[in-house]
Amino acid sequence: MAGTMSLKAHVGWLVAGCWFYFGLLGSLSAQTVNLPLEFQHIQEAQGLSYNMVNCLLQDRDGYLWIGTYSGLNRFDGSHFTVFKADRERATSLGNNIVQDLCEDKEGNLWLATDDGISQYSRRTGQFRNIRSTGAQVLGQCLNILCDRTGQIWFSTARTGLFRLDPKTNKFTHLSHQSAQVASLSNNDITKNGVLEDLTHNGLWITTEEGGLNYLNITSGEFVNYRNNPNQLPVFQKHNTSALAIDGADRLIFSDNTDQRILFYDLTKKTVTNSLALTSQTGRSAFPMGTIVVDHRHKLWTSSWTYTMFTIDTERYQAQEFFHDVANKTSIAGDFFWTAWSQKDGTIWLGTVNGISYTNPEKTFYQIHNLAKKHPALANGWGLTSFLEDDNESWWLLSADNELLNYEPTSGQLAIHKMDSAPRDDYRFGLPQLVAGLNQDEFFICRTRSVVVFNKRSKRFSPLALPPTIFSHADDFRTMVRQGDLLWLFGASDAIFSYHMPSGRWRTYGLPFGTEKVKHDVWSAGLDRKGRVWADVADKGFIWFSTNEQRFMSGPPQPAATAYSDHFAFTTDKQNRLWTPVSGKGLVEFDPQHNTYRTWTEQDGLYSNECKAAYADSYGQIWMAAFNKFSIINPARKSVQNISLQLNESNIGYVNYMFPLRNGNILTTLKNYVVEFMPRRVQSQPTPANVLISSLLLPDTSIVIHANSPTLHLDVFRNNFSINYSILNRGYQPYTYLYTLQGYDDHWVRADAHTVANYTKIPGGDYLFRVKAVVGETETLETTLPIHVDTAFYNTRLFRIALLSLFLALLYWFYRYRVRETARLHHFQIQTTRLERDKAQIQYQNLINHLNPHFLFNSLTSLNSLIITKPKEASVFLRKLSVIYRYILQNKDKELVSLQDELAFAQNYIDLQKARFGDDLQISISIDPACLTRLIVPVTIQNLIENAIKHNILDEETPLHIQIYTEEDTLFVMNSLQKKDFVETSNKQGLASLKSLYGYLSGRELSVVETTTHFLVAVPLL
Repeated sequence: MAGTMSLKAHVGWLVAGCWFYFGLLGSLSAQTVNLPLEFQHIQEAQGLSYNMVNCLLQDRDGYLWIGTYSGLNRFDGSHFTVFKADRERATSLGNNIVQDLCEDKEGNLWLATDDGISQYSRRTGQFRNIRSTGAQVLGQCLNILCDRTGQIWFSTARTGLFRLDPKTNKFTHLSHQSAQVASLSNNDITKNGVLEDLTHNGLWITTEEGGLNYLNITSGEFVNYRNNPNQLPVFQKHNTSALAIDGADRLIFSDNTDQRILFYDLTKKTVTNSLALTSQTGRSAFPMGTIVVDHRHKLWTSSWTYTMFTIDTERYQAQEFFHDVANKTSIAGDFFWTAWSQKDGTIWLGTVNGISYTNPEKTFYQIHNLAKKHPALANGWGLTSFLEDDNESWWLLSADNELLNYEPTSGQLAIHKMDSAPRDDYRFGLPQLVAGLNQDEFFICRTRSVVVFNKRSKRFSPLALPPTIFSHADDFRTMVRQGDLLWLFGASDAIFSYHMPSGRWRTYGLPFGTEKVKHDVWSAGLDRKGRVWADVADKGFIWFSTNEQRFMSGPPQPAATAYSDHFAFTTDKQNRLWTPVSGKGLVEFDPQHNTYRTWTEQDGLYSNECKAAYADSYGQIWMAAFNKFSIINPARKSVQNISLQLNESNIGYVNYMFPLRNGNILTTLKNYVVEFMPRRVQSQPTPANVLISSLLLPDTSIVIHANSPTLHLDVFRNNFSINYSILNRGYQPYTYLYTLQGYDDHWVRADAHTVANYTKIPGGDYLFRVKAVVGETETLETTLPIHVDTAFYNTRLFRIALLSLFLALLYWFYRYRVRETARLHHFQIQTTRLERDKAQIQYQNLINHLNPHFLFNSLTSLNSLIITKPKEASVFLRKLSVIYRYILQNKDKELVSLQDELAFAQNYIDLQKARFGDDLQISISIDPACLTRLIVPVTIQNLIENAIKHNILDEETPLHIQIYTEEDTLFVMNSLQKKDFVETSNKQGLASLKSLYGYLSGRELSVVETTTHFLVAVPLL
């Protein structure tokens, strides 16, 4: 199972080495310098799956593979991809304990594990696990080797050697056969005990009890102590281990029986040298577990007795190194199984406590911890001043008034304690050492006194000061030597010079007017022309004019730095003065142009809390901020940053920087003295390419290999991160730049960050490009093609279909509008017609009821009733008025309820019954549920009137009219007994009703005429 963990980008530096050459500046001849090894570490805290490392392998793509006791790791320099066993997945890693690694000709990885061997396919990203060869269970495998012909060789614990042909999957078992002298001498093949012969078709093998073996692959025969026809001296029945090959012709291994490392010339077939090792621990340096040859032919060894050495194979000299719990820059563990040497000189050691790496070729500093000899230094304010003696020993002063004489080569330290004078309190920069005219003497400036120290007598004596000096000065701050003169500065209204040959003192006023005002002088020094300069608090720089014999003032200092502590300034080749200012950065002053510039974190400084500065001979300015350092190149306007793992939890000190005669720079960090080597910083880094290691998705990660095909992401995976880094561990930080071609329109500057994040990337084809810049070197680009599926609604086909649908809808809408316009026009015409019909019906109803015949008949009936039945006449008249009122009230309504219409019709029926008597028979049967339904006003009255108008009514043939409902229809049916002639009929009444009902309901009024009946069906609305 693969997972990705991030190792935060680190500035790779802090590497040191031993037994290498470097040239000193000037006329000094080259000499050998033996520096202690300074390691950096990569452990579980940085993402390594387990600290116990068994094997290291760099594959053809440049990634570093790390086999541990808990999983397989792939490392790109910043990020880990971890593979582990998963019993739910048969294609995961077979066993988490990975003992050895090799890469075959196709770029696949082969692993020796504690449960057989495994193959990792770079194409599929899956494992093939082999736990047996048929009947033979493999178990723990300690070595695996991919030879140049494509064969896979591996050894198991106590069962000998195996060969696998990947093409045929055929296994060959080569083991010890007591009856065959040309077989393997012993089945116990040691870890790190199988190597390929680079010039012949054979393998070299070490065994625990059977000595060294050589397998002739062509013949299948072993040469060893049992089968040694040429009587070669290397084949002895000894305990052997830790094979290594130096170049192509020198075999190196450990003879643990004789406790020597043997060097065997493969061409001459002779032992050219043997080396015994003596450990400072008193333990034996054998048996050996590991011997590794780096690209400088130096050996790195580790034994099962926990001793470790580096060996110079030109001189056959060994240097022991140790794991020191108290020293963070020592190797992380006391044993390592494996090592890997990079082309740039970095050596990686796989220890039992993580990976430790160092680069002896690029060492640019050496650390001296004086607290080992003098522990009290770690408790005070540390070291404050320095002088280099002619015998190359160092004189240093501590804030506790101690004069130290240190031999950097031997580590010897002598301590000379000064008496504490009254009011000689600590102030940064003091006490201060200044060389005297006599090489056996130097001056020590203290807060209220100046002391002379004689190196021969080892005695301190006070320097006589003029009686009036403290009338001008409250105390002293710094002292500078200029030829025969000593200049003394302090919190004073004057500056004092002391002529050493004559012992005369002189006083000079400050160039700030005639008023006697005391000013603090932060620091003083000489520029490249030998002039004396002083940095005066709140005023700026002043300098001494030898022509005018007085101090001259320069421009005022920047206001932002006026009220902060200033520390000792330095002068560069261009005679610019560089002043570290606490919390404000590094201030550059150009006396030629009287200009200031302040360098801060925004310009690349590690910190604005600057404590010390020094200009080296290469044009670089070194700045110290406790245990962090910046190297400024003003010409290139570039800054390199360095951090040392010293005094990380303590800021109770001030840094100071001093020059050495060899061009190096000495820096104090409390009880530590660090010697920087500027010449080595000038070397250009070894070219290296950026590795793209993985693409992270919200739910998984994809392992990336070099020259990977286009990576396809579906439409829902358009949020992703890309991990990249450089494996090289240079002291200079890499600045990364990346762009996603097709999305970004510029290069994104990522500085030291090694992750590129993208969200909501549209579908399409992209090319991720990344490169790095270090110093003046720019790496080649590394690329990763990426395809993101386009959402269906963003595809061209979908857009064409959408456009087509839009056009079709537009056309349909156009046709619909044309049809609707025509239909609306038709409806408008029909509405007009219906309105006319409605008005005509209403008018006809009104006319009918105002018809002289109807009125005459009604009045005649009323007259008769008045004479014969006065009460009924009154009722008749009331109903007649109700009829006319109803018609007038509803003439503008389109619909009325059936209940209201029946009530109106009943009044009409009563009038007609009064007129016709029993000649008119009307029956009404209405479903109560239909009473709320709607009907056109006067419909029933019209139909009744129409029946009376067109049919005969007499005593013999009365007219029968039935009014009833069925479902949602009102029926008006009358017996059919037609008149021969009908007056006042225009034959339009029923036709108008049909049109009106068709308009209002969509259901037409229907008429059915038989020989006996006339039926009208009226839809209820």
